[in-house]
Amino acid sequence: MSKTQAEDYLSKRFKPLQSLLCCPVSRGELSLLSLPELISRLPEHERARVPPETTAAFVSESVALAYPVIGQIISFLEQDALHLRDAETTACMPADQEAADVKRSVKGWYDSFGWKKDERGLYHDTALFSQSKPAGHGLYELESHLSLLSRLAGGAFVLDAASGAIAHPEKLAYSWFYRYRVSVDLSLAALKEADAKVGEKGYCCLADICRLPFRDDSFDGIVSAYTIQHIPDSQQAQAVKELYRVLHPSAHLCIITDVAHTRWHEGIVFVCRATKKILKTLGLVGRSAPEAQAHETVTGSEPPHSLYFVTHDWKWWQRVGNKVTNRSSLECLRLFTKPEYELLFGQSTKPAKVIRVLQTCFPRLLARGSAFCLLDLYKP
Repeated sequence: MSKTQAEDYLSKRFKPLQSLLCCPVSRGELSLLSLPELISRLPEHERARVPPETTAAFVSESVALAYPVIGQIISFLEQDALHLRDAETTACMPADQEAADVKRSVKGWYDSFGWKKDERGLYHDTALFSQSKPAGHGLYELESHLSLLSRLAGGAFVLDAASGAIAHPEKLAYSWFYRYRVSVDLSLAALKEADAKVGEKGYCCLADICRLPFRDDSFDGIVSAYTIQHIPDSQQAQAVKELYRVLHPSAHLCIITDVAHTRWHEGIVFVCRATKKILKTLGLVGRSAPEAQAHETVTGSEPPHSLYFVTHDWKWWQRVGNKVTNRSSLECLRLFTKPEYELLFGQSTKPAKVIRVLQTCFPRLLARGSAFCLLDLYKP
């Protein structure tokens, strides 16, 4: 492909997305420059910072910053932004060193470990925290993810905020009724995996969800799964507001999150364990079925460091949702964590079906005792 053909391809490729994009610093318009045009406008010291595989850049003239397109992935991260030669002054992101350190730590964990695969072909993140097969807890988790489809009604663009590598096949269903899917994450390793899975229907952006590079009211649906707990605690509520900002009216923002365990949750687990013990004593359930399930272990490389993780209880999430919109609903997504489910039910799929029925009937009540909640924010 010649340079002219490559430039034409990039222009056509990003044309649908460009109407949504804005500078994350100024919220101003962005223009697309070819790589030669970008190089010609950069000072010598900035040319050395151009990431490998850069094919073009989106430029904000108002703040004289260029955001490189790495292959087909646009980087709006502060550390990747390039300063143009003709700038008298350049804008900077507000400094918050503690928050920046947390984000670098999370990014490093996922780039070097979380989105690498183990000897079984599983992402380490999946092996540690999630399902690996559609049995027992795996089915329970899969069905909880698919339950979001009723709120993702379709349209032009759907946003997967902190998409990761789209490790679960069922999450590809979130874009079934949309023309385009936009994946945002801090990890380049994750987005390279995601880009290969979504193909021409998808766009990938390296960005901070506390400062999104999109205009107000851009997306006809938004999903953010297991993300907020890895954002600096001081910015978690801000991240929810920022996601809501880019949501189109008459659409849903669906946030899946871990919830700090409450006495409600501990009581539910206690009752289930006591019931199981009584049934085993009466000989109504097998004694060895749950215990026969061996917990999966992660083999191979070890995490580079602990993953930042801060959760809040259901009351905090309810308050945050109500501050953003009066059309907020906090619901139970899953009552039990993976270890809890396997301790109580082993690999049996029948309890998953019963629990799902209960959660469907009493979503808000059971949110108080959930391990994972769904915060559904509707924009009128």
